[in-house]
Amino acid sequence: MLQYNEGLLSKQERCKYFIMRQLDVLGKDVKEAEVDEMVATGKWEVFNENLLNDARITRSQLSEIEQRHKVRELISLENNMKELRDLFLDIFMLVEEQGAAIEHIQTNVERTQEYVIVTKEKFKLAARYKKRNPCRQLCCCCCPPWRCCL
Repeated sequence: MLQYNEGLLSKQERCKYFIMRQLDVLGKDVKEAEVDEMVATGKWEVFNENLLNDARITRSQLSEIEQRHKVRELISLENNMKELRDLFLDIFMLVEEQGAAIEHIQTNVERTQEYVIVTKEKFKLAARYKKRNPCRQLCCCCCPPWRCCL
């Protein structure tokens, strides 16, 4: 029976030591007398309720932090979307401003194409005239142009 009592006391001491360490880790200031009273009466509900309250408080704080983080992410995303919208507006304005210049360039390209076609026809006509009148070519070589005009 003596061994049983000694075993029971040693178990209670280990249990008290374990509880004290747990409370130290949690940052609770509980006196050894209070722990002895808890062990003697077996009222662990107070200890458990405190732990549950602490866990609830910690969870609520964590959820608040997560909500703030989500709000910050949403605000950041909103700012990025505003910047992207502004960028698209700037591009739109630049295209609108340069639209007249692009149309002017396109008109000049079309006129140049027409001019090239007309000039090509004139060169063909000039080549025909040159083949028809070889004498004039000879005359031009013999008589300088300044004598013909006088």
